Amino acid sequence: MAKGNKIKGNKQNFKRPKYKKKQKTTDVTSSHTPEKAVQSTQVASTPKATIKNMAEAPEPTLGIKEGKATIVLNATDTLFFRESRPMESMGELQSVFPPSVQTLAGAVRTFIGDQQGINWHEFNAEHELAKIIGYGDNLGALTFNGAWLSYNGERLYPAPQLLMQKEETISRLTISKKSLWCDLGKNVYLPKLADDAQGSKPLENTWLNQQGLNAVLQGTTPQQDSIFKAEDLFTTESRVGIGRDNATRAVVKSLLYQTEHIRPKEGLGIELDVAGLPNDMATSAIVRLGGEGRSASLSLQQKENKLPKSPTANGNTQGIILYLLTALKFKQSGKDWQPLPDFEKQETAEQTLWIGTINGIELELHSAITGKATRDGGWDLAKHQPRTANPLIPSGSAFFCKIKAGDDINTALQTLHNNQIGEQTEYGLGHIAAGLWQK
Repeated sequence: MAKGNKIKGNKQNFKRPKYKKKQKTTDVTSSHTPEKAVQSTQVASTPKATIKNMAEAPEPTLGIKEGKATIVLNATDTLFFRESRPMESMGELQSVFPPSVQTLAGAVRTFIGDQQGINWHEFNAEHELAKIIGYGDNLGALTFNGAWLSYNGERLYPAPQLLMQKEETISRLTISKKSLWCDLGKNVYLPKLADDAQGSKPLENTWLNQQGLNAVLQGTTPQQDSIFKAEDLFTTESRVGIGRDNATRAVVKSLLYQTEHIRPKEGLGIELDVAGLPNDMATSAIVRLGGEGRSASLSLQQKENKLPKSPTANGNTQGIILYLLTALKFKQSGKDWQPLPDFEKQETAEQTLWIGTINGIELELHSAITGKATRDGGWDLAKHQPRTANPLIPSGSAFFCKIKAGDDINTALQTLHNNQIGEQTEYGLGHIAAGLWQK
């Protein structure tokens, strides 16, 4: 370009695009972030139709038995399920994985409503569809069980917290033979490491397949090929976000946040056993799931419960260990701490016990191994407000019990195994498995 020459730019009339005002939505979904109502995008060929009379619903397209199926969710990118801390709290917001059933149930209920062509602006507790999907905390005809992780089609279960690892060696915590005077009572028998397992660490963020869980229920330890750690199943990614004024669509100055996203590895899915599904459910769809409305594929499958059968007691069995497969929720009553619902403390000269009944079996609780309490929390989209964050006893907790009187131990094992205790069992909480407490 010759010196002194100047290029004059052509001025153009630029008009700022006008955006349509967003409409408010009312929904029944639950999420860990205060997002707007989560909608699903249908990809199946089932046509939408508003059902005025549920008795006039079309014949089943799945052939599902008694409205039961397993819903499998697979991430199409990363997923974010915010912990109970608010967005404005300090530090990176962690993801809860697998997510709470309330979050998954919200996505499923929204999917069913979209399939029925529901107008969410008109939906309320009196709507005909509310008999199926409920409204707010009421689930209607639906019940859920899970959530379970599934890797390459194989269902995984949370590793019990009595399992410890030192290098490649897996061991089990035992109950001390000497009682201690502590905050729980005068003669409490606490868990202890075996002498040859000193230096072992808990198996945190770890899952077992069916063979591994069966070994634990039998009173032994799982093989290494039955153990799946978090790094085997998914990775985490940190994301930085900005605050935005939804009215002006402008960035809010000095407002940043950092979140942890989950990126599942190929073959990892989330399974949810559901009963009470309507007859005309589509078999697949793309839905929005969790915080930030991340997308995931949803499919309905006919899968049998792969939980191992209850073990059989032998001459070395002294009691039963109850394992929590999903978190447990119940209200504490009285001044003394309760390890299980409706269990009462009993002090004797020899030992501090907790006495209670589960499914008609009267038990003596001798000791327990529980992890840090978790909190369910979340966002209630029906009421447009945060849910109360309630403490939960985490999955993987183990409770060492003996039969108090009369009942045969094998009968007790069959009665207690694969049942639920506590509150909100319709959300899958309080799912227990019964194993052997060996001498």
